[in-house]
Amino acid sequence: MLIDKRDLPVQPSRRQFLETVGKVAGAAALYDTMVALNLIRVPTAWAGPPQLPVNSGAGKTVAILGAGLAGLSAAYELQKAGYNCVVLELLDRAGGRNLTARNGTKIVEDSGPNGRTQQTCNIDDGLYMNLGPGRLPYHHLRVMHYCREFALPLEVYVITTTANLYQADGAFNGEPQPRYRLISDTHNYIAELLTKAIDVRALNTALSPDDVDKFKSLLSSFGGTAAPFPRETPRDHCEMPMTLEGPCEPNPRLPLTEILKSAFWTRGYQPEEGDWQPTLFEITGGNDKIVEGFLKQMRSPIRYNVQVQRIEKQDGGVVVACRDRKTGETHQINADYCLSSIPLPKLAGIESNFSDDYQQAIARARPMALFKLLWQANRRFWEEEPYNIYGGISYTSSPITQMWYPSTGFMGKTGIIAGSYSYLSQAEAFGRMTLAKRIRLCRHGATKLHKEFADETIVPGNKAMSVAWNQAEGQSGGLILWDHSNAEDSRAYHRLLSPDGRFLVIGDQVSPLSGWQEGAFMSSENAVRQIAKM
Repeated sequence: MLIDKRDLPVQPSRRQFLETVGKVAGAAALYDTMVALNLIRVPTAWAGPPQLPVNSGAGKTVAILGAGLAGLSAAYELQKAGYNCVVLELLDRAGGRNLTARNGTKIVEDSGPNGRTQQTCNIDDGLYMNLGPGRLPYHHLRVMHYCREFALPLEVYVITTTANLYQADGAFNGEPQPRYRLISDTHNYIAELLTKAIDVRALNTALSPDDVDKFKSLLSSFGGTAAPFPRETPRDHCEMPMTLEGPCEPNPRLPLTEILKSAFWTRGYQPEEGDWQPTLFEITGGNDKIVEGFLKQMRSPIRYNVQVQRIEKQDGGVVVACRDRKTGETHQINADYCLSSIPLPKLAGIESNFSDDYQQAIARARPMALFKLLWQANRRFWEEEPYNIYGGISYTSSPITQMWYPSTGFMGKTGIIAGSYSYLSQAEAFGRMTLAKRIRLCRHGATKLHKEFADETIVPGNKAMSVAWNQAEGQSGGLILWDHSNAEDSRAYHRLLSPDGRFLVIGDQVSPLSGWQEGAFMSSENAVRQIAKM
């Protein structure tokens, strides 16, 4: 698309020029322009994990604090080069926030109002749900690499279906609406309004008459009809199932005022965003299978139930003082290097002799709360009439925020639903509740999407399980929030990408993909390369 010179200021600044490019030509053209001006560094393709020389780490010890995916992948790659990796883990299991709930899984939380709580998963044998990472984007190449490396079979994770629901108390009298109606009717309204604007020459564009015709044709297809506006949208589903009596009548358009009240677009276009774009995957049998893959490759056993009490940098190494949580015995690890995936807010409270700027960077980290709750349904009612939902996510304005449907086991007898996935203040609020109150409130929110949740025989409360990641044992939240437009945040983040002596922070907490497994692998990869250069 050409840019009309009349759209530019007389002597445009670089910012004015870029704003005009974005306004007239769109985001893609703006990106290309910024690349051409060398304002964006285009990332190079990922070439695989670090390839360290064989035996280059012989005789050297690396203490790794935390057996999450960052710690496990760092140990896996370092041991290939001969490093002796000593992995210390606070809990009695590996994986960190990569947690798949099965019958017998235990979750311990520490909250102020309710003290220390423990849940034991009571779902039927053979069922499971990923309480941590729930989806693997196809372009998270490091995750895909390790799935291939460990021969882990993948299944498609369904991020959205046209049958998924959107419910808002302030729209449509609180009744949920299927995605296909909201999206289709919204596109129809947008196409109608833009077509009318073009017809009265209300848009300041640089389109030729031929381009105007093509653009109107595009809008006609986008809006779901080639006929004049307004009218029912034939792209829409029928009000009633089609019969042999003849073609059915399409649904009338939803009122635009109600669509606007629903604000569905705040989540309705999430599958178009980078990290949620299809195809997404999940590991067959549970996403914690990748943890098992690493554990099978460990040359030295992980030391579980170990609490780090002090970290001391020394010339040429790091000393880690720790305590066995079961026996109470204390000991120390003398290492040449130390990598820590301990959540930064937890690390800030551990005695250390970090440099002042490093300690300040650690203290700058702000955790974000995340909350998940699972239900076992004794009947897969969401796959029945009138819902016909097979996978994807429904959204609601109630505190539960969203509901995830299983992407496998279609038409089976039972299934596991993520009955809430909330964050920030709402996740913190769930964390402050008793376990029983969480279930009551989540059930109330779920009935706004599916009335079947009101029936205990269909969705029993004694099989529900939840986790507030901001107070789960050993954690401080679901991810770390970095505001890179804030100079202090940006400075702290970049300081933590470099070592303090021979100590390095790892984990998705120090990556551009906080909260994603790919971010954990990126950080451990960075740390492994830095150790190799020391």
